[in-house]
Amino acid sequence: MTLITAGLLLIASMLAMLDWRRGLALCVLVGVAQDPLRKLTDGQPLYYVVLVGVVFGAAWIRAYTSGVKLSPLAIYGWRKQLKHPFYAMVFLVAAQAAHSLLAYRSLSLTGIGLLVWLAPAPAVVMAYQLAMRRGLAGVQRWMRVYVTVALLSLSGVYLQYAGVQWRVLGEVGEGILIYDVGTVLKAYSGFYRSSELAAWHTAAMACFIFILSVGKRATLARVTTALALIALVAGLGLLTGRRKMLVEITAFLSIYFFLTSWLQRGAAKLAMTLLLGGAIGYIAIVGFISPDLSTRPGRTTELSVESAQRIRGYAERGQTVFADVPTRINALGIQPVLWAVQVHGWFGAGLGTGSQGAQDVMELHAINRGASEGGLGKITMELGVPGLFIVVWMLYALGKHIARQLVVLTKLSPQHARMSYGLVAFLLANAATFAVATQAYSDLFALLILGWTLGFLLAMPALAARGDGRPKGFAETMPATTMPMQLSPDGGLSHGARPLAPWQVTR
Repeated sequence: MTLITAGLLLIASMLAMLDWRRGLALCVLVGVAQDPLRKLTDGQPLYYVVLVGVVFGAAWIRAYTSGVKLSPLAIYGWRKQLKHPFYAMVFLVAAQAAHSLLAYRSLSLTGIGLLVWLAPAPAVVMAYQLAMRRGLAGVQRWMRVYVTVALLSLSGVYLQYAGVQWRVLGEVGEGILIYDVGTVLKAYSGFYRSSELAAWHTAAMACFIFILSVGKRATLARVTTALALIALVAGLGLLTGRRKMLVEITAFLSIYFFLTSWLQRGAAKLAMTLLLGGAIGYIAIVGFISPDLSTRPGRTTELSVESAQRIRGYAERGQTVFADVPTRINALGIQPVLWAVQVHGWFGAGLGTGSQGAQDVMELHAINRGASEGGLGKITMELGVPGLFIVVWMLYALGKHIARQLVVLTKLSPQHARMSYGLVAFLLANAATFAVATQAYSDLFALLILGWTLGFLLAMPALAARGDGRPKGFAETMPATTMPMQLSPDGGLSHGARPLAPWQVTR
């Protein structure tokens, strides 16, 4: 199987080297295929999780040798709005990598930390440059590829639940059983290597389905159809036993409808109502999501494993979303930060210590990564208290930049604005999920998807400015206030008498 994997990886990398624009779609295929291939390989080696990075690296090299500018400074607005917090973040990550390497003498632990914190950066630039060349249609095409491939992979969750005995189904390792709602539930992962990742991709797929469904125009029929598809996908995702996907889907829908109401329709009261409802739903779900009481199969249990085959148990677990709110928020938000500072000091334990992987190193040095269950705790544990301030600075600068672009996009191009609303909602929903559960955010494939999403989002203003996606003759019939705009030096948009030339936004 190792030779077969090497051959398939070589083919995918060669295709990416021939045309880097295909790289992101090839990454999706490899990212989904690497887990079942790992299960078929003797010993289930860990390096399979970075196969997607090899293909992405090949596409990156091809783009670089083709003269594509792959520095973040190539993104309009980055130099003025985001350069300083980004450089501060990179400097801190490098310092904590040195801290980790000196303290634990483990290249694997430090390497995992570097991947987790730095992998999204090149992904952002790559996606930005791809969007500049393929336009809005190219972004939507990539989403369709991801949804199709991820949905096929998610079907393995049902196959495993139905009792199909394939080697490619199930978790890498022994798998786990979850004890809740008076029964024992098996966490199904299907073709994915863990139920955590299966649940994350379920939520991501649901978000992208909605974005694609309302891309042209958010009619009642399209919204209803999208919500029905999301309900279907989420229902399948419940079999993973991971309710955290409900956090992402709830936050995504609430933020999307809030942005649409606030910016596109000017319905401030409706927008605030939606935002309040989403916040209540998010807090309620977070309050319920207590740490999963799980164990490996074969250990002593008081409940029959037969009940793990009953769909009713998963439905009941998904419905129980109201309880223990203050305790959970305190346990995931405040306490992990205080615990990390108390145990590891103001500068944290070093890069990689709060991420998944390298368990042998953490056991050797008795590193307790319990504080990293919540997002703030993970940041404090790996980057220290200075990391908290720099992350807040980076998020503030990025949020300010994107908010400014959304306002202009709403007036300039409703089609690009709707795509931007969806991408913003997806990123913020993941931030909400990260705050309560960090496990999936150590996966390279998931991190690349998040980076690509941000890159697509940052490209929307430039695409709208050059009239991407508009029908021929549209400019002649547009009001003067909605004529194509030019990018200002700080990365914003300004009205101009003529649209940008293509080379001004694709270099």
